Amino acid sequence: MNNITTKTTMTKKLSLAATFCVAMLASSSSFAHQFDIDAQGEQAIKEHKQLMSEHMQAAEQDFSAELSQDFDQQMQTAEQNFMKQTCAKYGLDFDTQSEVCDG
Repeated sequence: MNNITTKTTMTKKLSLAATFCVAMLASSSSFAHQFDIDAQGEQAIKEHKQLMSEHMQAAEQDFSAELSQDFDQQMQTAEQNFMKQTCAKYGLDFDTQSEVCDG
């Protein structure tokens, strides 16, 4: 019996919280649409979108360059490990300077 009471109490609390959240979202949404944007506001929004676009593009370029650098480093390490193993298989040493097997 106690378990049913706990479930009912929790359900009521969750319902109340959900109702409150929906009411807040609905009221804040309606307030946002009440304001008229004048030419100066439109220009500010346009400039803000342009700045955001520029920042996103710069961030994407930086991220892409970082990924490329990491990939190149991992590829070089993998190639050197492969060559060390291959050279060792034939009783040779791998020279990282000339990138060839020395015997």
